[in-house]
Amino acid sequence: MKARRVLHVTPFYATPGGGGIARASEALCASLARRGHEVTVVTAESEGDVGEGDGSVDDVHVLRLPGPEWLRRRLVPFGRGMAQVVQEGGFDVAHLHGLRSGLVAQAAAALVARGTPWVVQPHGTYPHHGRWPLVKAGFDALLGRRVLAQARAVLALSDAEKADLPRASVVIGSGVEIPGALGPVPPRQHDLLVFVGSDAPQKRASALAGLLERRPSSRLRLIGRFGPVLRHAFERFGGRVEVAGLLSGPTLVRALAEAALLVHPARGEAFGLAPFEAALLGTPAVVAGGHGCGEWFSRAGGCVVSEGALPDAAERRLDDPALAAAEAAAVATFARRDLVWDRVAARVEDVYGQVLDAIGERADVAAR
Repeated sequence: MKARRVLHVTPFYATPGGGGIARASEALCASLARRGHEVTVVTAESEGDVGEGDGSVDDVHVLRLPGPEWLRRRLVPFGRGMAQVVQEGGFDVAHLHGLRSGLVAQAAAALVARGTPWVVQPHGTYPHHGRWPLVKAGFDALLGRRVLAQARAVLALSDAEKADLPRASVVIGSGVEIPGALGPVPPRQHDLLVFVGSDAPQKRASALAGLLERRPSSRLRLIGRFGPVLRHAFERFGGRVEVAGLLSGPTLVRALAEAALLVHPARGEAFGLAPFEAALLGTPAVVAGGHGCGEWFSRAGGCVVSEGALPDAAERRLDDPALAAAEAAAVATFARRDLVWDRVAARVEDVYGQVLDAIGERADVAAR
């Protein structure tokens, strides 16, 4: 595919703790830039951004638009200046990340006015997961459904997410970052469990309390953003539970590498990066449920069980390190072969090409 001028709009970018959308959009944009495309990212200003203000991250031009802080903290950021960026950018195609973001709604309106086609990638955000359902329904009625309907293509991370969406979509799984040289890594700690996520209900971190109760020798490290309610739920375990908070880069890699097992009890995950990242470090994982994360992890040869069977599966792998190591090795092989970001970027740019070719064909027909 020839080089294109591509606009990516994402609520978070190169932001520690920004979650799956921030990490996936950053890796995808860097891969597209390496493939020769001129990539511009528009995102919201956020504390902890890599670099200050506008600039370049991995050969990607990044514009951070100022906007109301209270909206950013509620994960629906707006940014002043979006219309001007779209109008003056001369982009061939745009890629909108997430669905219920003020930036995405702003971009869609500006792209319609400019006549620029776009694709949208919800990243698992379409279901409301039991959080603010009325607010999300109102946003969809006003803006979200229009963004989906007017997109030239919709990208889903899994067949499970595809089934959740109200219109046809193209399934392209996420890439997974291959860890570089780690340097000195502490030895793997027997019976140390690790959880990566947040206190969002669909992450189901509280489900791990039952595992700690039935296995007194186990310890748990919680990695992510957790509020006082979840922290209180684990207080009875005292020093057996470590709340590590947000980790990234080498610190996160080392925390995963020294764990005996990653436990992933989330439901409704469109993909799920943590179990694959752990496997690439030799750390096995147990995944509960059969949504997008279970779909991909099972395909890779990992352990996927029902929610109720998770404690038994975790105990078995803690007691049988050979079984756990074999599963981690199978998942790592799959990830290195099928989930490299360059391969994902090639599939995404194929979608861009199909969108632009279809528009060109319609223009040719109209001109006859």
